[in-house]
Order: sequence, then C-alpha cells, then structure tokens
Amino acid sequence: MGGTAVPHHAAELNHQLTNLAHAPLTNPCAELSSRQAQGQHDHSLSGQTYQRIVDWMRSRIDEPITEDMICARFLMGKFAFRNAFAAHAGMAPMNYLTWLRVDMAVRLLVDTRFDLDEIAFVTGLKEEKGLIAAFVRTLGVRPHALRASAA
Repeated sequence: MGGTAVPHHAAELNHQLTNLAHAPLTNPCAELSSRQAQGQHDHSLSGQTYQRIVDWMRSRIDEPITEDMICARFLMGKFAFRNAFAAHAGMAPMNYLTWLRVDMAVRLLVDTRFDLDEIAFVTGLKEEKGLIAAFVRTLGVRPHALRASAA
C-alpha cells in the first residue's frame, strides 16, 4: 500500500492535537547560552518574529517542515535564520522543531491511549520508527518506557 494511511482515530487525534497546540510550552533549554547570559543577542530576529516562527511551526507540526520553507515564509537567509533562531531558542531551528514534536508526542502518550503510529502521524514524525528515534535522541528514553512510567 503506497502513501501514509490516515489513523483510524483521526478526528479524535485532531481534537487532541488542537488542544495540545494551544497549551503553553516551557523552554526546552534549561541553560542560556553564554551569549544570551552576557546580553549579546542577535537582533536580526525580534522576539515577536521568533514567536511568529514558533507559532507557525506548531500550527504545522504534522507537516514536513524544512529550513528553506521557514526562510521563504519569513523572508530570511538560511545562515542568518539559523544563527538568529539559535540565539533565541538555544538550539538549531530543526532541533527545536523536533523538540516541539517530541513534547507534543509525550503529552499524547501520557494523556491518550493512541498507538505510536497514530502519535507519530499527528506530530509529523511520520511513523513509529521516527517517533522512537526522536524520543531516544531527544529524551534518552523509548516511548513505551515513558508511557509505562506515566501509568
């Protein structure tokens, strides 16, 4: 069978995704970079523009997103975008996007009984393998272990 199948709980997942997309997030970085701590911000990306980019990423979390797409949408060069975004977020833009996806997946794992393929689908991680890889890389734990510990 070709293409990605729509999960059988698509309507319920979309409802959960909508609710989670509006939940406040904490900053994924516990530590500020030394540049931020010294007050040396890259002003090529205002706080308002940074928030608009993050909101745009979150609103399309289930879609493939590339740096080129973000740069085109916000009229920025790739090098300037990477540096300015990292100055605000403390990490590279695509790492931040992965963090957003994993954060939403954690919430779905804990708050629902959806299977890993369904969660991967609505968070843009494509399939269970992608979800597991993102979890291990980002959190150092597999999704099943996290779900079991939250039960």
